[in-house]
Amino acid sequence: MVIVVLVAAGVVGWRVAVAEREEPLRPVAAGVGEVFTDLPAHLPEPTRVTDLPTDRAAGPGALIYHRKISTGRYDPGSRSFEQNDVYLVTRSGEQFRIGRTPADTGPLNLSLSPDGRWLAAERDGRWRIRDLSGTAEYEVAAGYEFWLWSTDARSVLLAEPSAAGRAFATMALPGGDVRLLGLPLSALGGEVAFIAGRELAVYDANPLESVSATQDLTLSLRDVLTGSSRNLTVIGSGQLRPGEAVGPMVALWRTGGDPPTIWMEVGRPDLVPADLPEGPLVAPSVALLGVDVTSGAPMTRVEIPSTGGRQLCLGVVADGVALLRSTTGGTELIVVDPRHDTRRVVTTFPEAVTVLVPGARV
Repeated sequence: MVIVVLVAAGVVGWRVAVAEREEPLRPVAAGVGEVFTDLPAHLPEPTRVTDLPTDRAAGPGALIYHRKISTGRYDPGSRSFEQNDVYLVTRSGEQFRIGRTPADTGPLNLSLSPDGRWLAAERDGRWRIRDLSGTAEYEVAAGYEFWLWSTDARSVLLAEPSAAGRAFATMALPGGDVRLLGLPLSALGGEVAFIAGRELAVYDANPLESVSATQDLTLSLRDVLTGSSRNLTVIGSGQLRPGEAVGPMVALWRTGGDPPTIWMEVGRPDLVPADLPEGPLVAPSVALLGVDVTSGAPMTRVEIPSTGGRQLCLGVVADGVALLRSTTGGTELIVVDPRHDTRRVVTTFPEAVTVLVPGARV
């Protein structure tokens, strides 16, 4: 095994380890744990701004949010939007500012690990992984991007994009050791989930170009060390109701939970609002269909109601499927537990907000 250690001032170094194919499958962690249990019932924006501390632990995160960007706040002179503070909310309800929304409404390039312990953030063109339970920070090597969290929150999948496709590496957490993977993928494939730091769930985008080809949906789960693969059916025959389709142009995958699950949003192309500028590319999501990755058993269907305010799926955490609902008085964060068929409001915001839950990236 070849080890290369580079140490930058104030940053834990980048360590590279060449993958050894014979390494056995490691045991899955005990679980990532629920993240919303201790959140306060209401989350107003703090009156006094406190930046994320660099000299002490902040505590595991529960979510990231910011005031929703208003298209009415666009400045045609500077060709920019109003910038809003972005906050990390810890499990106990503390709020720390971790940046501001970009003026061009580009991606935040932020993500919390499934257990909320780690914060991935891009600064000055480089990704960094911060331990919120301490002060350690791992800097990702130039050319690589943060790509996916492992479902057990014990590693990160890094990608090196190119015109031909993507090459991958993994970073162990904690420790920061990096393993190069001999698993190149073409630009046509899409990586959906990184299961327990060992299997990469991949789908072929080509079938999603046709609505008629979306009645069954199967992923390929590829072992990143041995190269072996197995198929996993996410949506099988008979699960879609009349008029429903997955896609049809954009695959809306949601992954996470404990044990890990993979979901896809189901749309109704025949119900596309005529007044939206996106036109036929936007099919209202009406439900989520999913599968338990470990057993292969289908999960209970999760409905996304259209009444009582628009609802958006944010992702999947150990608590359940996270939905965001707009109300006349603000925004509600809702969790649906598909295993027990329950739905509850986790917390509310007094205004329109954009929320990022653990495991998701924007």
